[in-house]
Amino acid sequence: MKRFLNTIFAFGALAILALASCKKDETKLVASMGRAGALAASTTTPALSLSTASSTAVTFTWPATPVTGYNAPITYTIQLAVKGTNFASPQEIAPSSLSQAVTGSALNKALLALNLPTGTSAQVDVRVKSVIASNAEAAYSNTVTLTVTPFSLTSYVYVPGDYQGWDPTSAPALSSPTSNGVYEGLITFISTKSFEFKITPARTWDVSYGGTNGVLSTSAGNIVAPSAGTFLVHVDMNALTYTLTKQ
Repeated sequence: MKRFLNTIFAFGALAILALASCKKDETKLVASMGRAGALAASTTTPALSLSTASSTAVTFTWPATPVTGYNAPITYTIQLAVKGTNFASPQEIAPSSLSQAVTGSALNKALLALNLPTGTSAQVDVRVKSVIASNAEAAYSNTVTLTVTPFSLTSYVYVPGDYQGWDPTSAPALSSPTSNGVYEGLITFISTKSFEFKITPARTWDVSYGGTNGVLSTSAGNIVAPSAGTFLVHVDMNALTYTLTKQ
């Protein structure tokens, strides 16, 4: 009986060793990326302006980076950097697919973040970064160079009135630093003139806003300041309201 039990134990030990050996011999399937494909741009000289900021400035396309092993997902990122900096401090845009339309606003935002001056032509390098895991080595596409001229985000409305001869071409401006539709500026009304004025979106009379009781309208009469002196004029073109605050 004792010999029989020893034999059973021996066979059991061999089975455990064999199982352990099989586990060691298992092949782990690892995903790895191939070479990134070629990046293409619909234009290398995108036209940028505040008036067309919501329109597509450039569209980038590239093929999927090949993956071997198991089918792991790839995260793509469009990187932009000042030409010649070797992407040392890039700005990034996260695409939703293998073709990304970039609006003038989004592109301009990236350019300003690169500290490029507005109104001056500059060149930026663009590439696509492919990553299969956060700790994995990235693959990069070829580099495309864009020639761009960033625009200022500041927009203006104008304040022609009796105090300056009702001339929109020379009227003082109210500014909106982020073009969010809210404008402010200081206007000085003089005692020898009436305190009437209007708000114009451009330096013409094509469209003008009057108003009473803080409400703007293109059909309203002239806005009237309370008295002579300097006022902070606050205009919200989204809500079509205004305020006058004596300084």
